[in-house]
Formats: sequence, C-alpha cells, structure tokens
Amino acid sequence: MRIRKFWVALPTLAVGALGSTTMTSWLGAQEPGQYGYYPSKVSPSQPGLVPGTAAPAPVPATTGAPTVNGQPVNWAPPKPKLTSPVTAGPTPDMVQVPVRQVSGTRPDASAVRQAGGSEPIAISPPKLAADPIIATPIVTPPLTVLPTAVPAPGPVGSPLPPPKLSVESSLPDIKPEPRPLTFTPPAAAGPTMLKPPPAPPALSTAPVPATLPAVPTTLAGAANPAPTSFPIAGLATRSTPSVVLEEVAPESVSVNQPLTYELVVRNTGSTAVANVRVEDEPSAGAKYMSSEPAAEQAAGKLVWQLGTLDAGAEKRIKVTIKPADEGEVRSRAVLSFSAATEARVKVTRPKINLAMSAVEASRVGDEIAFTIRVSNTGSGAASKMQLQANLSDGLNHAQGSVIETDLANLPAGESRTLTLRTLATKSGSQTCSLSVVADGNPAETSKATVAVVEPMLSAKVTGPGKCLVRSEPEFKIELSNPGSAATEPVQAWASIPEGFEFVSATDSGTFNGTNRTVAWKLSNLAVGGKKEVAIKLRATGIVDGSVKVQAQASSAEVPETGVTPASARVARTIEAKAEGAIKAEGVAALRFEVLDVEDPVEVGKEAVYEIKVVNQGTAPCTNVQVIATLADGTSATGANGPTQARGQGQQVTFDALATLETKKEAVFKVKVKGGTAGDQRFRVQLVCDQIKTPIAKEESTRFYKD
Repeated sequence: MRIRKFWVALPTLAVGALGSTTMTSWLGAQEPGQYGYYPSKVSPSQPGLVPGTAAPAPVPATTGAPTVNGQPVNWAPPKPKLTSPVTAGPTPDMVQVPVRQVSGTRPDASAVRQAGGSEPIAISPPKLAADPIIATPIVTPPLTVLPTAVPAPGPVGSPLPPPKLSVESSLPDIKPEPRPLTFTPPAAAGPTMLKPPPAPPALSTAPVPATLPAVPTTLAGAANPAPTSFPIAGLATRSTPSVVLEEVAPESVSVNQPLTYELVVRNTGSTAVANVRVEDEPSAGAKYMSSEPAAEQAAGKLVWQLGTLDAGAEKRIKVTIKPADEGEVRSRAVLSFSAATEARVKVTRPKINLAMSAVEASRVGDEIAFTIRVSNTGSGAASKMQLQANLSDGLNHAQGSVIETDLANLPAGESRTLTLRTLATKSGSQTCSLSVVADGNPAETSKATVAVVEPMLSAKVTGPGKCLVRSEPEFKIELSNPGSAATEPVQAWASIPEGFEFVSATDSGTFNGTNRTVAWKLSNLAVGGKKEVAIKLRATGIVDGSVKVQAQASSAEVPETGVTPASARVARTIEAKAEGAIKAEGVAALRFEVLDVEDPVEVGKEAVYEIKVVNQGTAPCTNVQVIATLADGTSATGANGPTQARGQGQQVTFDALATLETKKEAVFKVKVKGGTAGDQRFRVQLVCDQIKTPIAKEESTRFYKD
C-alpha cells in the first residue's frame, strides 16, 4: 500500500527590498512562473526496503555578498523540518517545479554552508529583486512494497489465492516553507536585465530512471510471501514473482485545481502474473475526475482490473482528482495479483508382456529349460518388477516349487530373456506357471506345459514252485516296459538258491559260480515291449528258496567336466526286481530185508531173524515202525533194535523210530524158537509217515528133528 500526501495551499507572494520573502508553490492555473518547491519528507526506514535519497541541486560558487538592485541582502530562510537527512546533489528521483524568477546577484560562495544534506543551505540574501530563480529538483521518495502473506502452497493443481502488494509512500505533512533561493548574477558591466520567466512546463510524471535499485519484494520473517512454484523432482520450476507498484505525483496543488498523478505497476519478476488489480482510495476531500484507463468505483475506491502482466512489463494508470479543501490529500493504493507456476510431468505407463516357452516333451531325469521373455511395450520404464514361478510336482528346482526373484528395471521398448532350468522327476503333464508384477502395471501371467515321458521296467519270474530233489525245474524270466518311453539297454541277473545247480540258460546267459548268478545283456525295450529269458536248474536237496531276478536300464551319465548340457540327460537308472519261489522236496524210499541167520534150524533151538531197514529215498522217514508176526508152532524168545520191542502172543512190535535219515539204515533182530518141525514163516510189516500203506515181507525157515 502506498499513501501519497499532497499539500494544498493558497498562493501568496511578498517581495520587499529589505524584508524576508516567503514563496508557496501550487499547481493549477496560476500566473506563469509562480511556482515554488519544497523538500520531500522521506518515511523512516523500513525492514527490507531501500530508502531513497534526495538533496537539492548544488549552488554555483560566487564571490561577493548577494544584492538585489544593488542593495545588500541579509536574509536567511527558516530551516525545513525534515524527518531524514537531505543529501546534497541531484538525484534521479527529483521532480523539477519551476519557480518565479527575480533579478539579483548571486551570493558569495563562502557564504554557502554545505552540511551534507543535514541542514538546508543558509544564506543571507538581500531584498529580492527581479533576478531569476533557478528551480531545484524535488526528491520523490522511494516506494515501500509490502507483499501480503500468501498461504502455504497447497496440492499441485489447486488454485492459488492472488497475492496482494501494498505500496506506501509518505509526502511531507508539514506546512510548505520556502527553500533558499539561488540568484543568477547579471552580466558584467551591463545593466541589470529582468529576464522573463519561462513558460510553466507541463506536469512531469517521468518514470523512475533505470539506474534506481529495484525495490525488494522479498521480506524477511513472516512477511515474506510464500513461493508460488513447487519444486518437482527432475523438473525445473518457475521463480517467485515480483511486482512493484509506484506512484508519481506533484508535491502540491491549489484548491479546486485538477491534480493528476500516476500509478505505475511493474513486473520485475521472471514470470507473468495474472489478475492484476489496483485499488486506490483518495482522501474524502478529493473528487475523482477521470482516469486512464477508466476506473470502476465501488465503496469510495477506484478499481482497475489490469489482467495479465508479463515479466518485465509495466502498466500505468493516470488519475485526475480535484481537492476541495486546503490541507492534505492522501492516495492509498493497493495492488493484488495472482501468480501461477507450471510444471509438466510426463505420465507414463509401463506395459509388461510375458512369454514363456519350453520343449514339448521330455524324459524323466532330463533337464527342462523354460525360456522367459519379458517385454515392456508401454511408454515408461517398468520398475520394481517381481517374478514368481510355480512348478508342478514333477518339476524340481533348488528353491522349491515356488521361485521368486526381483528383476531390474526394464525401460520402455526393451525386452529381457531369462532361463529357468528345472529337472523332470515324474512322468505326465508338468507345468510352470509364471507371473510378473511391476509398479503401475497389473500382473502378467504365462504358462508352459511339458509332456514328461518315462521309461519303466518290470520283471516277472515263472517256475514250478515245487520240485523233487534231483529234478530239473525250469524258470522263465519276463522283462517288460510299461512306461511312456523306450528304455536304455537292459541288464538282468538271476541268483540261484542253495540246493540247486545251474544246468542251462537261454539268450546267452552266463553263469558265475562264485556268486551263483546268471547274467544277461539285452537291448532296449520299446514302449510296451517284452523280453523273456529262461534258466534250468537241478535240485540237489530238499530246499525252500527262490530264484531272485534284478533288471536295470541306465540313462546317460554326467560328463567328467561336471557340466550337464541343456540337452543332456541326468544320469538315472531304472530297475525292476522279481523272484520265483521254489521248494525242492525229497521222496521217502524205504527198503528193508528180513533174513534168517541159520536155515535149517533144529526144533527146539532158536532161529535169529534180522530186519534191516534202509532209507534210500531223498527225504527222511519219520516214525518208522517194525512189526513182526511169528508162525504157529514158534515163539519169540528175544528181540533188540534201535527201539524197544514188546511181545504179545505171536507178534513182536518195535517202538517207532522217530527219524530215519536218507541213506541211513536201522537193524532190528528177533529170536524165535521152533516147537514143531516143518516150514515156518516169519512175517514183518514196515510203516512210516511217508508210507501210508504198510510194506510186508516174509522169511521161510525149516525146522527139523533128528
């Protein structure tokens, strides 16, 4: 805000030969040359402001005492009441006002007191004559720019309140007093000539020279306006706007005379401002006449809507008012505007495309490599990308079935290829499901399926199950591939149980007597293929065992370098086992003989019968029992053998022999005494667990009498 004060006075002029002269200047329709000037009153210094300087023009040096019409002048003007020092010397801010000229002589230079502007020049002039008066420019005080506080910046894109600047200036509020007069001496040796006064110049509203320092618009502390631009990372922002309001006006004017002053709005910042508005509130005693541009009047105020003001540009408002009363006329101008800043942020959107491929089919034990291609077809870089892969049960990876990893940023228009290597562990349809997420991009998914095939091996042994000792049973071994892929070459082994001897083998089977095995080397087995081999054995004893078969097919092995090529197969062996039970049983084959030791035997004497039982079979005989029956006319006198014998009537029974091993024999003896002569028969029956029907034999003995 700027307040401009004008002094309005009635014109008076008194000139005497010896008395003091007081001149009051005014503006209006006065006589030409009747203008005075007064020192300006500079407002006290304010924080953040650069006060201007003002001083009267230097007085030319002269010699001799001042005179008017040849008479000495002894006159000293009163000191003006200044609120700040006046510096001697012209300044660019002064406004020249012509004054009335009178003839006279110039005072001597020695009488001129120079106080550096702290005091006016004091001289003692003679009575005024018609000597001309040289005008001294008047200082225009600097403007005080008070930017109103701007609220703290809100979110980007929200409208900003228009900042307001107040410009305040203070003109003298004292009664006008005459300044010291400077006289021009007449030409030497010539008569004193009264020079006509110059025509009164038009009101000067010259702008402030460019050499003046710019009025600061950034104040310290809370008075500083908040920036209207917001820094954005990676973008340049506009600078803080700076707008100056200046007011140019005369020092004084006469009552009821038009007073014209100018309001200058200058954009000293580096960015344009909008909604520039100037309000002026003249004193109540002044009547608004006109302005250029025209003003809007509202509530005793003059309002100008100036619109947009570009950086470095200025706009001027010329206002004419008419004071009605003597005194002081004030002009209070307020400036407001809106400043905007602009930041352009490129909004991009990444677009992730995901593709994955793998072989159509593979084998269990093979490495399956999934080729992953991540592309960004969007307009911005894809950042914070995360990849997740989910593997089915038949695929193995060191990190498990769920694999997660972070990917580096992917610029727009670029692609990246990755390889995920897994190991096939099960046959069937195996899948890898993939997803990739990135900031600003929804999850992209892809899936690849591989048909994993697997060779399988099955073995089966077919044999009699049971056999007799010394028989030659034959065993058939069947190998098959029920899998989904052909096998590698097959090797098979058959182990022979104890109690059997190797007789022969088909398909070039070879027998190893050390480890009692028969080995075969066979070719590949196609899917669903079968191969049968056979062996023949001989049972050498009673045994309860089995023929055990083992078959294997091995895939390619890892190279010695330890590096497995992508197409190589991890070493893997498939095998099959089977066994065929076999039980070799023996045959109980008893043979016994009944012999009489002497034949013939005299009646009354004993005949000895010997019963020999032999197990000539392949199995032990158990519970072997011998029962002897005597003929009538004979009687048993005694018996012995491996078991106890019991006699009852004509029968002698031996207790059963628990076991009679193969190739073993048992001998039983029975003593019989003949009572009558003749041919007597001795009958023996043999039974055991293995022979359900008794075996019987008879021995004939002749008893005689002398």
